[in-house]
Amino acid sequence: MPGMQNITSRALIALSIVYGATIAILAISGADFVGKFAAIGGITIGVLWALRAVLGSKTSA
Repeated sequence: MPGMQNITSRALIALSIVYGATIAILAISGADFVGKFAAIGGITIGVLWALRAVLGSKTSA
């Protein structure tokens, strides 16, 4: 389903941009928890990209 892969790619790109902007705002505002937020969010987004790559390669084969 190439259409679904395109949608998930766009959704993950949008999520990554929003996440990056959130980290930037937290860092500028001097939030104490920005490190924990960055670590947890980065791992979560990384896992989502990995799942998309693994599941996408199986469905396109």
